[in-house]
Amino acid sequence: MRDYGTATETMLASLTGVITRHLVWVRPRRRDTGLIEAAGFWNGLDVRQFTVGAEVRSYAAAGALLGLDPIRGEVGLNVRMHTIRFSGIPATVLNLLNTYHLLGAPVEVHRVFFDPVKAVQVGQPVRVIKGSVEEMPLPRAAEGQSAEIEMTVASAARALTRTVALKKSDSAQRRINPADRGREYAAVSGAVPVFWGAGKSQNGTPPPTATVPATPTADDRTGGFSGSGDNRG
Repeated sequence: MRDYGTATETMLASLTGVITRHLVWVRPRRRDTGLIEAAGFWNGLDVRQFTVGAEVRSYAAAGALLGLDPIRGEVGLNVRMHTIRFSGIPATVLNLLNTYHLLGAPVEVHRVFFDPVKAVQVGQPVRVIKGSVEEMPLPRAAEGQSAEIEMTVASAARALTRTVALKKSDSAQRRINPADRGREYAAVSGAVPVFWGAGKSQNGTPPPTATVPATPTADDRTGGFSGSGDNRG
């Protein structure tokens, strides 16, 4: 069971009802500068700041965030997909699509509760989704209509499905550090026979066989003579 805090759980146990809102926080990379910037949206009425952990975040409203599909949690490492719907009218949403690279951008969704009578926030925002942008296409609306924009968010387990690159070239490594010669011979690696001790690579010829000297016999040790007679001449 998710822990919402004492104040929120007390309100949820009452019969007065509750108002629920969701906060969407995205950290994409700008197309022009490559810098990572943050953008926040929530399904409230006004632009508002919320304290998430030790950070104060600003979230845009005015109908930018239309809603989320039901959030289902489960135990395990399965990659879950969540759909967040935005309105295609607000400039903040269009700016997000046109100004930033969204694929793979980190996403956090928090749930916050409000007292239905006093309309004040109860407790702190609780994170319900953590993942990354899987896709966010820009649809074409029919004439005279506005389109909804859907962001598909993959859960954090998506990071476990990414494979490590198997090969890297010397030129790619030099772009990172021109003085790095660690992959200078990567193009011919495995094609040149290299011997380590008595072992050999599969592509090379075997090394020369070492000759082991035979154990000397008794005659060898006595200079070629044997017997118990006097051999002094």
